Amino acid sequence: MVYIITVMREGVEIRAVRYRVLPGTRAKARCLNRIAGACRYVWNVTLDDQQVLHDTARMFGASAPFPAFFTLGKGFTDLRNSNGHEWLKELPFAVVRYTLKRQADAWQRFFKGQGGRPRFKSRHSGMGFTVPGDVRIRSGHIAVPRMGDFKLRRRGGNPHPNGVPKQAVFKPEGGKWFCTVFYEVRADAREEEGTAVGVDRNVGQCALSTGEIIRMPDVARLEARKRRYQRRMARQVKGGGRRRRTGTKLSRTCRRIAGVRSNWCHQASRRIADVAHTVVVEDLNTKGMTRSAKGSTDAPGTNVRAKSGLNRAILSSGWGALERNLGYKAGQVVLVNPAYTSQACHRCGASDPNSRIDQSTFRCQACGHSANADVNAALNIRRQGLAQLDGEGRGCSKARPMTRQTGGELRQAA
Repeated sequence: MVYIITVMREGVEIRAVRYRVLPGTRAKARCLNRIAGACRYVWNVTLDDQQVLHDTARMFGASAPFPAFFTLGKGFTDLRNSNGHEWLKELPFAVVRYTLKRQADAWQRFFKGQGGRPRFKSRHSGMGFTVPGDVRIRSGHIAVPRMGDFKLRRRGGNPHPNGVPKQAVFKPEGGKWFCTVFYEVRADAREEEGTAVGVDRNVGQCALSTGEIIRMPDVARLEARKRRYQRRMARQVKGGGRRRRTGTKLSRTCRRIAGVRSNWCHQASRRIADVAHTVVVEDLNTKGMTRSAKGSTDAPGTNVRAKSGLNRAILSSGWGALERNLGYKAGQVVLVNPAYTSQACHRCGASDPNSRIDQSTFRCQACGHSANADVNAALNIRRQGLAQLDGEGRGCSKARPMTRQTGGELRQAA
């Protein structure tokens, strides 16, 4: 899996590549578990101390202390040198301490009102660890300080052989270890080709203004297996061995579903980026679209079960991942207002909700134009994007360029 994270400076990007970690021996596998357990222990001990300080300050009406990484790092040094914690000295100092950097960031988001309080980590939380700074990868092996080298495996190998590894994140999933390595690479400079394509994202597929429809692979069998394991876990006793084994099978199934979705998003974004230089997509509010219809006690919602199923289908379609991948694979991505793109006729411009006969059929009530409903919407999306780039957009105030190049004279993609 390869995806862009951020742009550090002009001409340089940070991209992440996910590998499977092969410890090779049980002893080396225990080394990874020891580091993860130490990170979880340090996180919980430090979080307990910070919560006591925060609650005490609120009790006396004082301002709560701000737990910066420097302050938490000094506390970790004292903890490491205290009696009863000599075992922490056997583990890499920078790796274990870096978990407090994430806690400091979590506290900062909490004080800014951007999230809740940091939470304690359980042994089943799947917490991993981060190797910051100097990441050494040679001949397909990554070096973990004081623990030796671990083999990395990925189908296709490293897609960025000339990239500089800046950070590595280890995380256990379903009884296996994975490592995400962040490489600093040179940004791809794609020249302006004068082509544009509109993309209409739907549940389980996306339609292009060229008439092509890219559908997701069928994961119905995996979804049925996931539900079966969930029902089985609900009947089993908590803390039992059978429940633990079922949980392992459930996590493995969920990982396979996520892998299928991620692979489709990468392949679909590559096919779209190869079609045209400029890609126009709807500025969808996925969080609002997937809000629960349960309502409240005074005003209960209707069709809650159907809305829940729709929400799951939308979230499993990978809209955000597809848009994120297009952000660095395409030359330019433009977001437009999605209002009435599915109801308007691309040929005459008339907008009528009755023109959408069913999920896949569009027949204009004004001019009689008939077409695939999703392709018709993709054509409307492309038209709005071109109007926005030309400065003639009406009702497209949400449109905004996302990538590093600007539009010019555009023509229909072949």
